[in-house]
Amino acid sequence: MSSLQGTPEPWQDDLLYDDWYEDSNQEATVPPDEIILPCSPTLSEGLYHLILAPISLCTLLLLSFLVRRRKLCTSFCWGVPGVLSPLNLLQSGGNNWVPCAAFGLLFSSIMQMFLDPSALNFISNSEKSPKDLWKILALFYYPALYYPLLASHNMQNLPGYIAGTILSWMHCGALIWQKVECPQTPQFYRYYSLLARVPQICCLLLLSIIYPTLLIQKLRHPSHSKQLPERNYYLRYLKSLLRRKKSKTSKDSASIGSQMSLNLCSYLCSSDTGFRLPQRSILAMTVSVLSAYQIALLLLVGFLPTVQKIRSAIDAEFMLMLAGFGVIIDEDKKKALDYIVYYIWAVEVCYIAALVLSCAVTISMLLRSLVKHRWALQSLCAGQVSQVFLKPRSLHPSPPALASWMSHTSYQAAVTCIGLILQHVVLFFAHLVVTFLIIIPIAYGKFQILVPILKKTWPFWLLLFLVTVVQHLCTRFLFTQGNPPQITNRRSLFILTYIFLPVNILRGGLLAIARLVVSVIFNVIHFCRLDLSILQHSVQGWDPGYRNYCNFLLLEVSECHPLITAFCLLLKPPNWKKPDLEEGIHLMPADGRSLKGARSHLARARWCLAYTLIHNPSLLSHRGSRTINGESPQHSK
Repeated sequence: MSSLQGTPEPWQDDLLYDDWYEDSNQEATVPPDEIILPCSPTLSEGLYHLILAPISLCTLLLLSFLVRRRKLCTSFCWGVPGVLSPLNLLQSGGNNWVPCAAFGLLFSSIMQMFLDPSALNFISNSEKSPKDLWKILALFYYPALYYPLLASHNMQNLPGYIAGTILSWMHCGALIWQKVECPQTPQFYRYYSLLARVPQICCLLLLSIIYPTLLIQKLRHPSHSKQLPERNYYLRYLKSLLRRKKSKTSKDSASIGSQMSLNLCSYLCSSDTGFRLPQRSILAMTVSVLSAYQIALLLLVGFLPTVQKIRSAIDAEFMLMLAGFGVIIDEDKKKALDYIVYYIWAVEVCYIAALVLSCAVTISMLLRSLVKHRWALQSLCAGQVSQVFLKPRSLHPSPPALASWMSHTSYQAAVTCIGLILQHVVLFFAHLVVTFLIIIPIAYGKFQILVPILKKTWPFWLLLFLVTVVQHLCTRFLFTQGNPPQITNRRSLFILTYIFLPVNILRGGLLAIARLVVSVIFNVIHFCRLDLSILQHSVQGWDPGYRNYCNFLLLEVSECHPLITAFCLLLKPPNWKKPDLEEGIHLMPADGRSLKGARSHLARARWCLAYTLIHNPSLLSHRGSRTINGESPQHSK
């Protein structure tokens, strides 16, 4: 009976095990310095939008009333107000800083809204609020909020610059005020919200500097023509084409280092400074770089702090847990603990190195795409369609081309985000393989996985190597002779081909693996470039990204031809202020007598324009299909 009384019942064992998991007396596992208290800034997010949204709307309405559309209703109140145009996206000149800053500000706000869970907390604090619906509505709210910042620059007058200065200062001051009061947030990483807002702050600071500068320039030179810089660019480009080209002299005395740097610069930066890139391409590049920054920041703060916490929490109990699974790093527990901490630190280094390398590859690919885009535009403007496209294409605007042109910047940003993630995954895996299968086994003798495999399979690899060497030596010295080379000793060739058939099958398997690896690496590296197709030439049309780029390129050439713009500017001087009057009236003086040489000058300019348009192959699609009385019909342009 005593032995039975000393033996506990099963239900008593359960009570004993339950006592092990009681955590009523345990202390908090989170250190006090890692607890981030909620912060409520003086200018909350809701109050920020409640103040600036009506101000932006009122500014847009006031500027719209200042710009009258006289062509819509000339007999009623000298015209009617209309919606302000943000900017002319089909021009190659002008100030690109304001559009780039406005587009970057809009994109950063949208990215912040999707990546930060607390971005729309000011709308409703209840858990049942449809935040997904609010995010969809925010896709149209943020463009409307920042629309006046972009439209103020397009007015090119004093009220527009004043409105842009006030709005940019208000947006910038409010955002900086919020981040100074609450720099830390509990999402992802304590400083993630601050780092994610850095592009927005930089864009607003840029607008806050540019608009006052333009305002001061307008006050100093009120009669300065806004079309003069664009006109000078087109005319200079025309003169550079008509000027006699100088012969290029080769520099043989250049060193190898200078030649390599020159080749690298020519690969990433075009040396032709006379031809400007269209504004749409510069905007796409800006938005793509900002998207790469946001994705890289998210990848960094989503992984690195967690791994650092795991590395700091490694102790002897963790080693006992690994021993329970049969994993023994070292007999000495202290050394085993140091090894585990070192391995986790190596994973962090591999992750950071892969992220930095993927960012560098993405930026270099984007720069290379700009170089190729400039070359493609110049080739198409010169009529060399066959150098850019494999199939002949007509250079005229179409609905698919216009739709692709409208969405090109957004597509480029999205493709850049996905491409950066793919590059980082592939490079991180490659760094892990090199670190844990090559570097650490050689340095510490741990994780020796490749060495046992090589010891067991070395005859196989030696056979493949010897067969490869014999094949190449025989084809080099035995089966090809003469000048030009001809096939000889055909009987031996056929015999070796038959004998090496099984071994070549094994080599073919390695070739298939190498082909897969090379194709994956090439496509992942060039994934962010829309000007290159990831498919072969015969099925490039199935690549939606490349098809979008081709349509975008065709519309840019069709509507932004610099030579046509230059000739139009030559025919219409900038001092003509009434374009609706007939051309002959401008050539007549006040007393009705004809100006000497004016008509001959106009006739000569028209003849040069007609000769250039007729002999330009890139404008074949713009010509009429039939003639009337031996003359080509006039186009609407």
